Amino acid sequence: MKTSLLPFTLVVLCNPASAQLTAGGVPPGGTVLQANINLSLSTPNTTDSASLEMDCDDSMDAWAVLHRDMPEVDGTNWAALHFVDDDIEMCVDLLAGFSQRPKYHLFGEPLDCGANFSWQPVSELFLGDYGGFVMTGPASIDSQYVAYRRGDQVGWIKLSFQLDQSTITLQVPELLPLCPVTVGIEERADLEGFTLFPNPGNGAVIHVASMLPLDKVEV
Repeated sequence: MKTSLLPFTLVVLCNPASAQLTAGGVPPGGTVLQANINLSLSTPNTTDSASLEMDCDDSMDAWAVLHRDMPEVDGTNWAALHFVDDDIEMCVDLLAGFSQRPKYHLFGEPLDCGANFSWQPVSELFLGDYGGFVMTGPASIDSQYVAYRRGDQVGWIKLSFQLDQSTITLQVPELLPLCPVTVGIEERADLEGFTLFPNPGNGAVIHVASMLPLDKVEV
């Protein structure tokens, strides 16, 4: 007698808004993009930039920008992020001043956005500066993280910069993009002797093992 297998359902879950992401942390099924940006300037009155892809659609979403002036007089060295997409929000300060600044996180810290900070849409965000008449800093950051989001999805950008040297630098080695991720698969508990693996698949081939003869599998 032929045995039929009851249908089962695979449920793909996205990164829930309630999950607390940490700086440098990667949700299950998530992917870190290697940006490998390393900007360096030693000549006054020069600017360099590199593009950032932040949502896995193979199009540019932001620019990392480094600018060098003459801080010995009244010029300013600065590093900034310039955004192309207008639906990306950054965690920035609410204090009155020359410009908004992002909240910096150490590795492993929760990417919260409270106290004097709030999620805000920005077109250009100054990361830090050095020199000039109004210097609000910071002048250097070493391997820290800034948070950004679109809707309920949160990502991070790891960066370093040094703006108070004869050669100034800005590095963005990696970032967590705003990509759909699989965090779990819900399987029928009544299907004894039936297994799907790996779980979650993360793009790999899904294997089916069963102790019973299989007539069909519905997904």
